[in-house]
Amino acid sequence: MALGRDRLYEVGVALGGEAEDEERRLRAQLVEQLEDRGRLSLEGASTRVPVRLPHAPVHELVPVLEVEAEQELGHGRNPRRCLSTPTIEGRAGSACPARLNIDRVKKFAPTLIVAGLLAATATAFAVTERLKLEDSPVLGTRIPALFSPKLTEARIGFRLRREEDIQLDIADDRGTIVRHALGTGVFGQAFHQFAWDGRNDSGRIVRDGLYHVQLQLKDEDRTIEFPRTVRVDSTPPTIEVQIRHRVFSPDGDGRADRVDVRYRFDEQAYAVLYVDGKRLGRSGRKKATGTYAWYGRGKRSGDYRLALAAQDLAGNKAGSTRAFTVRLRYIDLLKHKFTPHGRILRVRVSTDAKTVGWRLGGTRGNGKPPLLRLPVPSKPGRYTLTVTANGHRARATVVVGK
Repeated sequence: MALGRDRLYEVGVALGGEAEDEERRLRAQLVEQLEDRGRLSLEGASTRVPVRLPHAPVHELVPVLEVEAEQELGHGRNPRRCLSTPTIEGRAGSACPARLNIDRVKKFAPTLIVAGLLAATATAFAVTERLKLEDSPVLGTRIPALFSPKLTEARIGFRLRREEDIQLDIADDRGTIVRHALGTGVFGQAFHQFAWDGRNDSGRIVRDGLYHVQLQLKDEDRTIEFPRTVRVDSTPPTIEVQIRHRVFSPDGDGRADRVDVRYRFDEQAYAVLYVDGKRLGRSGRKKATGTYAWYGRGKRSGDYRLALAAQDLAGNKAGSTRAFTVRLRYIDLLKHKFTPHGRILRVRVSTDAKTVGWRLGGTRGNGKPPLLRLPVPSKPGRYTLTVTANGHRARATVVVGK
């Protein structure tokens, strides 16, 4: 680090009462001896000031000033004690330490601190910029962010700027090498790719977590750690499921139009729905909690078995849950044949519609489920009962006896 010569002289010398050219001469001699010896003493009228530096050139270090002051006036003794080290002549014919006014030193102390901080900042900036301008021997790195060793392998690629004798290692998040020499040898100026199967030196799959890629440059005795890490995940997610609307009717009336399969995973994953053992589809988003809605489109009324599986971001699949039975119905009659006894026919209807329409023989009307009370035809015979709701219908046979 370097302070300007003018500033060193202002803070460390500040000789009051000297002629201007003599001050310039003393300043030049001061800096010269600081660079050569690392220690200096000056002579003045009131204070002795030894200045000591570490053994390094002044252009690399900020000097540390140690001030030992003695006041001459009023003490009745001569404080001029010469040092055995080389000195700069203070006043004409003198070879003793120069005097420095202690008030002047105090005055310039804040300036010294600020100047030192600025010099340190400038030097650090210069070093950083110089490192930025150095050509990196490795560029164009390609590392997958996540993979499952049970399903695939991680392809690690990079380009060498010049021929290098390298060794590629894998380290865990604590810095311990778990896989040595994934790639080793002399490689030329080109793009190179290596495959890691997610196993350690013993051939076992490593634990889940973050791993670092380290590249040894043997000729340079240097190791480069790639900035990106790779996450190993070989554990499938766990699943919890709840079913809402086990009986549903997708008729668009806003009442139980779908089955809601509510799930909770222990990590972000895609939900995979199975209907009667066949995969129906996968959720569009990866979530730890959510709802998979099934509307039963294209399906007839009846019972269906639903199950849910999960696939995490690394591709690990959790086995499907046990099957849940749901019933798709628009409108159902609990019986398909009626033999009325009396003048009123009681018919139970299953639907989520608030009202239904019915027709029996030549009579028709509306009713509210779940129980309809219908007039029985007066003439004996077989009749067809039709009950409708939201564009869907159900039929049954009514046999009227004599």
